[in-house]
Amino acid sequence: MVSSKNPMKKKIFKKYNEMERRFRPSGVDYATYDTPVNFKESLECPLHRWYAYKEGFSPSFVRSFIQRYSTKEKEIVFDPFGGVGTTALVAEELGHCAYAMDVSPLGVFIASAKTHKYSRSDVNALKKVIGLLKPMKNYKKDVVIPNQTVRRYFDESTWDALLRFLSFSNTISDKSVKNLFLLAIVSLVADLSTHKKNGNGVKKKKIAPPPQSFLSLKKLVISRLELFCEDILATNLRGESTIWKSSNLIDYELPQKASLVLTSPPYANCFDYSKVYLTELWVGGFFKTEKDQKEFRENSVSSHVHYSWSERNSAFGSDIVNELIVPYLKNESLWSEKIPQMLVGYFSDMGRFLYNLKKNLEDKAVVGIVVGNSVYGGLPVATDIIIADMAEKLGYKCVDVKVYRKVVASSQQMVLLSDSEKKFVRESMVVLQYNEGCDDCV
Repeated sequence: MVSSKNPMKKKIFKKYNEMERRFRPSGVDYATYDTPVNFKESLECPLHRWYAYKEGFSPSFVRSFIQRYSTKEKEIVFDPFGGVGTTALVAEELGHCAYAMDVSPLGVFIASAKTHKYSRSDVNALKKVIGLLKPMKNYKKDVVIPNQTVRRYFDESTWDALLRFLSFSNTISDKSVKNLFLLAIVSLVADLSTHKKNGNGVKKKKIAPPPQSFLSLKKLVISRLELFCEDILATNLRGESTIWKSSNLIDYELPQKASLVLTSPPYANCFDYSKVYLTELWVGGFFKTEKDQKEFRENSVSSHVHYSWSERNSAFGSDIVNELIVPYLKNESLWSEKIPQMLVGYFSDMGRFLYNLKKNLEDKAVVGIVVGNSVYGGLPVATDIIIADMAEKLGYKCVDVKVYRKVVASSQQMVLLSDSEKKFVRESMVVLQYNEGCDDCV
């Protein structure tokens, strides 16, 4: 195979195999999406099911991690790539104190709505809004969404009805109820749209959803709101959560140092989440101008090639990536010439994330990082063991690299790999322990 003929590739796999022996990845050895790190289970769980977020964890995965590594009755649990709040919500369900941050205003909004402690009066206020909606035959339209790309993703009738419900939501004075109403609308967007999420963006559905009138959309919105009421009344959140919008690549300080961290950064797979969730970000009012999308990207991890970030600090990068992988890929035929530089930025960002995190950890804190390895130019980028290697240089100890599933890359890439190389195309959790005595490691 290519690996035996190309000296540079041979060096890379020699390094990979050395790290495999060092970190001893363990776990399943099959290809499936039905794994603990998949969000499928969440769609059946109260509160978690309020928004279908395909990049999220399953609640049982988070629960098992916390129970496996918890040593105290009340832990400080932190998710620095908070997403829609699964880690924070499970920690709160178990009675712990949770913190979560994310650069996505959509994720922060959903996570905040799911982890909020609603009172009986909140439920009554929401039911009052449902009562107002039921006899309503129409509503005035005074909301304007200026993004024409998003407008084209909906049937004309459906778009008109959406704007009318968004207009109604602006009249709700109770903040908690207003947020739940907006979440109900945003949670329906994917089903209502003529386009579906596909890789790094969206593509037209083969079968378009039926156009919605104001009255038919009203039934869907009421159904969501009634589900919210049902879940709130059935759930007892025993802990506390604090969610905020920020980038963990910028220096920060938690109110309390974390004892457990469970998170999943964006994978180095060229997905731009400002494009994947463009519709929800505009419909929900989280993007109001193109500048908002630019700010989102600027503060995100350098995980795709659709934006030119300012130069990242190379001191936080990976020698394996910078000295072996990138030089190799620069001589390969890639679908984008920006991929090598993207990988330099990505692992620099991962180093910065780990460096900023350790200042917010208790001694002996356990950190779980779920990552997916990618393939470019016929070369697997073994993100899991590369991050484990980077973490140890920053003072962490790698406790485990737990493999959850094989990942199937594009057929064009997989055909270039030998069987021994395919084992590096996987999704894993890197488990680290932080040792306070190594605070000065850089």
